[in-house]
Amino acid sequence: MSAGPSRSRPLDESVNLVQIELKGDTPVFNDWNSTAVDHQQEKIYIYGGVRPGDEDNLPTNDFYCLDLKTSQWCNLTTSLKFRPRDYVFDPFCKDENKLERRELPALTEAACTIISVCGGTYFLLFGGHDTDNPTSDLIAVDLKLLIWWVVEIQGTPLRARMSASMVAVDNRLFIFGGRDDFAGDAPVICTYSIAEYNPRTRWTWRVSDAPLPPDLPPLGYLIQSVPVFNGKKILLTQGRTSDEPINISRESTIFFHTDNHTFQDARTTVGNFPKGIYWYKLAALAASAVPLESPFKRPKGPPRKYPLPYVPADGAAVPTFPDSVVMVAWVRHRLNSEDLVPEAWQYLLPPSERIRCLELRGEFWRLNLDLEDMVAVGNRMILLGSRSDAEMAVEKPRRWDVAVEILIECLKE
Repeated sequence: MSAGPSRSRPLDESVNLVQIELKGDTPVFNDWNSTAVDHQQEKIYIYGGVRPGDEDNLPTNDFYCLDLKTSQWCNLTTSLKFRPRDYVFDPFCKDENKLERRELPALTEAACTIISVCGGTYFLLFGGHDTDNPTSDLIAVDLKLLIWWVVEIQGTPLRARMSASMVAVDNRLFIFGGRDDFAGDAPVICTYSIAEYNPRTRWTWRVSDAPLPPDLPPLGYLIQSVPVFNGKKILLTQGRTSDEPINISRESTIFFHTDNHTFQDARTTVGNFPKGIYWYKLAALAASAVPLESPFKRPKGPPRKYPLPYVPADGAAVPTFPDSVVMVAWVRHRLNSEDLVPEAWQYLLPPSERIRCLELRGEFWRLNLDLEDMVAVGNRMILLGSRSDAEMAVEKPRRWDVAVEILIECLKE
């Protein structure tokens, strides 16, 4: 395949996917971990989870960073320092260099996000379950100084929980749902909360566990959420209400207005939302032209193993696609199969209001990889997983050592 200006699709490789080897100190393939993205620095952070094969389901405090510019993992677990409450509001205190090294607490199903305020970028954790109980702590990690602390928030404190969803929009945090415990009959928390940061007053709960409107369908726990329309709204989609597969519908696809605090469903959307889902992830993509390069550093070797995105040979304008949310869901490979495989749907946001399946499961299946997570970094969709399909084992667990990028060109119709 030519590497010159007139690039074309490879004929004998996937036309929609790019497989990338991840290197460095790759993290263990934990269950129930939490993932957040720093879009500005093009980095992915993975926290916590439970070791494969751990019958006691003990949480870990693993904390890793993947730099997408180099495809390198870095283990930050033991590199953090702890700032006690005395210094929380004085990040430039003289005693900063004397802070003790301390790892993050070990939590399962803690909500997480990345926020940038006052010139700093922070990884935030809310809630989660330790070895005994759920918590309502908000933990901040300064990603430059690698210092963490428990954030003090004025106002009415929230109920302790796990399995919540958290979104950062400018200087605000939005928290939706959650549950009390792991038990199947544990109460689901049907509320939303809003915390706001002000340089003068610091963090304040502006809304504390306000009930969701009674006319909303039950969204369950582990609700998926993503900011859209430049943060004016947050898209909420169906969480778990039982152990059965998830069925997303127009009625359970909700737009939350971040200023008016109102809820509106997507019942006017045309197309079929995914059903029979075992788990899934959302990613918001702004209307944009097709990028010319993958975010990953391409290794040396035959270029057709790492196909470049399509560029029209005749010099025509590069196509764009409308504001969209991509849902990557794990479904059965075939109707009666026990094997699960990712599939992707593109939800074109209002005013387009259409959803369509991208029909990628066959391409994912042929990769023969164990892919179990998806994030969007800028306007790039990246699945993370392992090259090993061996049975889980405590002695030699699988690792997050491969990424697959969905080329954005497949989103245009």
